[in-house]
Order: sequence, then C-alpha cells, then structure tokens
Amino acid sequence: MLAWLAGGADLEDIHGDLDEAYAYDRTKSPKWKADLHYWRQVLSLLFSYALRRRKRAASFSPYTSSHSMAMFRNYFKIAFRNFAKHKLFTTLNIFGLALGMSICLIALTVIVTLSLLDEFHENKHRVYQVNTYLGDGVDGANYSSTFYATGDHLRDNYPFVEEIVNISSDFRPVVNHHGHEIPFSGYFADRAFFEVFSFNLISGHPSAVLKDPFSVVLTEKTARKLFREDNPIGKTLETDLGVFHVTGVMENPCQTHFFFDMLTSYETLTQTAAVDPKNDWKNYRNHYAYLMVEEGTQKEDLDRALSQTAQLASAFHTDKTVTLQAKEVSRLLPISWNTRNPLGASWDQGSIAFFIGIGLLMLMPAVFNHTNLSIARSLKRAKEIGIRKVVGAQKRQIKGQFLVETVVMALLALGLSFVIMVPMKNEFLDMVYFSEVLDTDLNAFQVVVFLAFAVFVGLVAGFFPAQYFARLTPTQTLKGDVLNGRNGASGFKKGLFVFQFFVSLVFIIGVGAISKQYAFVLNSNHGFESENVLTIPFYGIDKRVAMNELAGHPDVITATASSHLPGILVADRVDVTSNGQDSVSSIQVFVAADFVENMGMELIWGASAPIEHPNQSEEAVLVNEQFIKSLKVFNEQQDTLRFTLTDGTKCRIVGILKDFNYEPLSEWIEPLIMRYSLEESLFALLTVKSANIGATIAELAMIWEDVDQAAGFEATFLESEIEEAYFIVEAQLKFFSALSFLAITVSCLGLLGMVSYTTENRTKEIAVRKIMGATNFSLYYLLTKDFVQLIGLAALLAIPFSYVFYDKIFLRLLLRYGSGLGPIEVILSITFLFLVGAISIYWQTSKVAKANPATKLRYE
Repeated sequence: MLAWLAGGADLEDIHGDLDEAYAYDRTKSPKWKADLHYWRQVLSLLFSYALRRRKRAASFSPYTSSHSMAMFRNYFKIAFRNFAKHKLFTTLNIFGLALGMSICLIALTVIVTLSLLDEFHENKHRVYQVNTYLGDGVDGANYSSTFYATGDHLRDNYPFVEEIVNISSDFRPVVNHHGHEIPFSGYFADRAFFEVFSFNLISGHPSAVLKDPFSVVLTEKTARKLFREDNPIGKTLETDLGVFHVTGVMENPCQTHFFFDMLTSYETLTQTAAVDPKNDWKNYRNHYAYLMVEEGTQKEDLDRALSQTAQLASAFHTDKTVTLQAKEVSRLLPISWNTRNPLGASWDQGSIAFFIGIGLLMLMPAVFNHTNLSIARSLKRAKEIGIRKVVGAQKRQIKGQFLVETVVMALLALGLSFVIMVPMKNEFLDMVYFSEVLDTDLNAFQVVVFLAFAVFVGLVAGFFPAQYFARLTPTQTLKGDVLNGRNGASGFKKGLFVFQFFVSLVFIIGVGAISKQYAFVLNSNHGFESENVLTIPFYGIDKRVAMNELAGHPDVITATASSHLPGILVADRVDVTSNGQDSVSSIQVFVAADFVENMGMELIWGASAPIEHPNQSEEAVLVNEQFIKSLKVFNEQQDTLRFTLTDGTKCRIVGILKDFNYEPLSEWIEPLIMRYSLEESLFALLTVKSANIGATIAELAMIWEDVDQAAGFEATFLESEIEEAYFIVEAQLKFFSALSFLAITVSCLGLLGMVSYTTENRTKEIAVRKIMGATNFSLYYLLTKDFVQLIGLAALLAIPFSYVFYDKIFLRLLLRYGSGLGPIEVILSITFLFLVGAISIYWQTSKVAKANPATKLRYE
C-alpha cells in the first residue's frame, strides 16, 4: 500500500528502517503485536510531509507530462503520417468502422427524431397530456389515456386551465368513394385542437373547422387521395358512420406523436356513440385529454388539481388506486416505457432494444477488428514507442497518441458510414407504418450526436492498443522483444472471431430463408387461381351492365366479381351464432356468379350454384372448413348447417370450401362466409388470354367508357396486387441482405486482421521453413488451418441456432403458412461463408508465403 501510494518516490531507506523495526519488535512481542505496530508506522507515513516531499521530488522532470496544444498538433501530425504510410490498412480500418457504425447511426437517427417530437408547438411548455395509473394493490399499469370526464372537470373547476382538448382515437371511418370502400384512421377532437397545437391549416379557420357535428378536417395527403386536384371544402364524405362535411384541409402532420388521416369534431362522438363525456368516470381506453395552462402556472398547482381529480375518479373505481399525472407534450417521447394505450406513433421497449442490439451486434466486431489491425500494424512502431519513452514520454502521452489516431479514424469513418446509412435508413423506415410523420433529415442536433458517437467509438476502439503499448518498457521495444510473444490469437480473440462468423452465417442463412419465402408466396396459388386475372374496381358504374359487356370480349375467358380481392387482407367481419348464445367472428365476402369455379376454388361438399337463388326465409351461403370447425365447438350435440348473423339474417350452408388462404399467407386461416351479391361486389375479376395484353386492356377500357363515361377505369393484375401485399417480406429481405453484407464484410476484415497479426509474428519462422524446403502449399496449410477450424466451429454453432430461430420463430411470424427453412439454404450459406473466408485468408498469407526468405530473415 505504501509503495502504491508513493508512486515513483524512492522509499528504499524507509523500507529498510521499517523492516529493522519489525525484526526488533518480533524479539520482544508476539507476531500480532509486531504486525499492528508495523501498520501503525505505515499509516503515519501515508500522511507525512516526508512522503509528500519525496513524491514531489520524484515527479520533477524537464519534460512536460501535460497535453498541450502543441502536443495535440503533434498527435494529429503523426496520425495522418501513419495513415498515409499504411494506406491499405487505413482504408480497411475506416471501411470496417463505417460498416459497423452505419446501423448504429440509423438507431441514433430514430431515437433523436423521437426525442424531438412536438417541439414545433408554440405552446409546448404549457400543454400537458393527462396520464392515468390504475392499480389494485398487487399489480398496476400506467396509461396514456384517461377518463372521458377528466378534461371537462379540470377546465370547469380550475381557473389556471386555459383550454382543454379531448381526443378519442376510435374514429375509423370507411369512406364510400365512387363505389370503393376506403378505410381511414382519425380522431374525434375538440374544437380547440388547432388553437392549442400548432398544426398549419391550408384552408379553414382554426376555431371553426371542428365546431359542428359531422364536420371533418382532412390532411393534405387524404384530400389529394379522395379529391385529387379539386377543392374539397364544402364537399361530403359518405361513411359507415354517416355523411361528413369537409370544413378544412391541413398540412400533413410531421414530427409529432399524432398520427391520423382526418379529424372530426368531438361533438360527433356524442351523436355516434352512447357516451356522456362530462359524466363518464369509468371508461378511459382510447380517450386522451390535453391541458393548456395559463402562463406562469406552477407545476405543483397542476399536480394538486390532478390529485384532487383522481380522488373524485376513485369513487367510481373502489377496487383500484387511481392516480393522474401530467406529461409535457414535447417530452412525451412516444417510446412505450411501461405505458399502455399510447396515442399515435409509439415504439415499445422490445423494438427499441432489438434495434439497438442489432446496431451493437454490427459495431462490436468492427471495433474488435480495428484493435487487431491496429496492433498488427503498430508492432512495427515498437521502436518509435521505445524512443519516445527514452526521451521522457509518459504513459498518458503514449495513450494519447493512439487514442487521437483512433478518434481521427472514427471521424473519417463517420462520413463514409453516413453515406452507407442513408439508403438503408429509407428501406428501414418503409417498414415502420408511422414513419411518414417522422422528420429524419439531418439537423444540427443529429450532427452533434453523430460526432459524439464517433468520438466514443474511437475511444473504445483505441483503448486496448493504447493500454497495450503504454505498458511496454523501452528495453522491450528497442530490442524487439515485443514481437516474441505468443503466436496466433488468445482464447478471447478466438472466441470473438467465432462470434463474428457465427453472426455472419446467421444473417446469410436468413437471406436464403427469406428469399425462399418470397419466391414461395409469389409462386403459390394460395388455393385459388391468380394467373392472368385482371381486376377492375367498380367506380360508380352499373355493375350488371358492365359485367355483361366485359364478358362479351373475345379475350375474356371468365368474368366474375367480389367485394374483396383474394390474397389481400379482408377488413369486413361479421359475428355469427348458431345457438343464440355463443358467437364466432368470421370474414365476410360478397361474390358474383361462378366465382368459386372461375377462381379455381375446391368444394369438398355441396355446390355453389344455390347461393345465387336464396329463398325468402334464409340466405344460402358458402363457408370454409375452419368455419365448420369453429361452430362445432358450440354444437357438439347436434349437426346444423344453419346460423344467424348479427343483423338478424338467417343463413343456410349449401357448400363447404376446402380451407385456402383468402388472406395473405402471413395471416391465419379464419372462418369465412361467402355470400352472393353483385351489388355488394367492389371488383370485377376477368380471366383473360391474349397475345397483346395492352391492346386487350385498351379495348376493355373502351367498353367500360361506353357503359358510363363518368366512371373511372383502372385495371391491374391480381398477381401484382398480391405481390404488393407482401411488401413486408420484400422489405425484410432487403434489410437482412444489407445486414448480411455488413456482417460478412466486417467478419472478413476481422479475419484479415487475425491473419495479419499471426503472419507478422511468424515472419522469421516462415522464412526459416522456406529455406528448409517447405512448399507454398504447406505454408498455406500451416497459416490457414486454425482459421478454417474456427470458421467451422462458427458454422456448427450457427446451424442449430438458425434452424430454431428462423424455422420455429421468425418465419412463423413473417408467414403463417411458409415453406420453412430448408437444407439447401443452409448448405449454400455455409459454402459462401467458407469461400469468402478462404479468399480473405489467401489474400494475406500468399504475400508472406511467396516472399523472399533472405529478406524476411532480417525482419525485426
């Protein structure tokens, strides 16, 4: 302890005196007493002036130990000289760090963007969202939503509450647009919405657009989708909730946690739902209250008001503890950390953790590679380090040199990583459904975060080389003893090396597995025919006349119609009951004549013809096998083919379809009811056979216009529509391909660093072996066998992991009915990995194996 505290001070005489005194004490006292006396003397020395004087004398040196500006300029000068001297290794280092940093930059971009949401609101520091905590003493949960009556009660009873905006997210209208049903998402919002929040209205007055019931404000994107270039103000929207009048158009919401297509007045909620907002203290889901308080209001006053309001709400929840909290709107940070029922855009903990984990998974091997490559090249700088120490360089200055070099390299890699990150970011955001409200363009705050991240990466990557070389003594470095250490890699390095190639192979197998699924969904018939099937939406046209005219074209083999395209998600659902008590939720599809036969669907019982001619008392329908299985649960004692819909319609099953994927393969096969109704059909489906499909479509368009010139004609192939339904599979394929490219590239750079490190240490050995008659092939085998074994070990670990992860988990979530992971993808992935690894090893070892041994014997 005394030697450690003294540092470089000379304590030889003090140590001698202490030892003599201890030996004398042992002759007069027992050991424990002598030890105690020795400790007492040492402790007294620790705080003595004599020790401080000796330490001060030992620290005196004619050389500076501080990092002055001149010293930093010297660090940068030497760093760039070394970069220029070792261009290849500098390029590999920068490229490797750039690849590893690129995924982290995407994660940082998203996190920074989320942290800046709702900063543009003029009254952001005065607007709060009321959150609710409900607990029963054992368990509890925080909700972003609150009771319907909370907002009005606060406004009516607390003068400092200047304005209140009640919002309900239950506004999901289905707009009937020229005979085509289009679902939208939106909010019921108070009239003060545009006065409290700083959203820009393109047309309409902020205080009036949400004043009347059934008034609606459209976003610019929604207005263009429904009305194109026409002015939508004053026009109406026919929806399943009633007729709405367009009173305003606003700019598309951006950089906000709100995510909607349209807004309607809060008064509409009271007329379309059985809700009394001012007195409802029970319901709280999907209802949100935003308060704007007066200037100068203390947060303590608001918290006191919320506490009193929570006591009032507790009277309606006697079995629960109720607490209300206020969160400033600009600090909501919509990442659902233990908060349920968030409004609008939000990220849960798992998504954030997974995304950050992927970034670190790419960054860690890149940092490790940089360490290996730096040490392999820096071994040649051992004499430089020795001379620096001889002339007075301190350990901190040696460390500073290596850290500055690595930080500069990380900053150079930052520019390249940004170039790599931009296209990957766009592909990633395409998979996030609310990405359109995120502004991920580069800003000043992002630049600061990116620079700080690069500096951090540089410090982490340079820490080990700096520590390693700072510990070397001048005698070691000047005599070259530093090169005589263990050949090859340590156990830790080997373990991390195996981990790198394990990750690479897992991603490569993922690319093969997802590619197989993508090919499968495009080539699968899903249980119906989709080849050469043309789909035409019915836009305000006489459907019966149009079908008759289209069917008469010589290139049209069959013609039918449906309310939903097969292979696409179906939003129309209905509850059915066969015993008057239990109900089953089912997909509901309306079809025209010969739909089952024309689409190549298989009937395992009954016939489809009777559904066209139902009797007056009941409707004839077709169902799938899953529907029969679901009803059988409630009818174990009887076998019935009759059931009732929620609207009272009585139905009789006249045919059972073999289970097929009417919805995409990513969805489970659910109970399905197929009803006959050309009037409810929304699409014409024509099977065409033509040598000139373009001319045929043009002729069909002319027939369509002859029926009704005002009706729009749009024709697409069903296969194209189905392919678009699997955009998430395509996006996953691109994302995994990018990760695989990054992972295998980083791994190969790591392999190159390991081989370089080994060959640097075994240069003289290889030269001696060549003089003794070793062939190039034997040298290749000698240098590569260990690395091939490590790659093989990585493959043995990756194969079972990939099988469990992809075949049993990931692919089952991506596609409910996929083809799974096959042996071909695994074999091809392993072959590719070994091929790339072998090329990387050969590139480095060939230079050493072919070198002149006479030259290498002089190697130091």
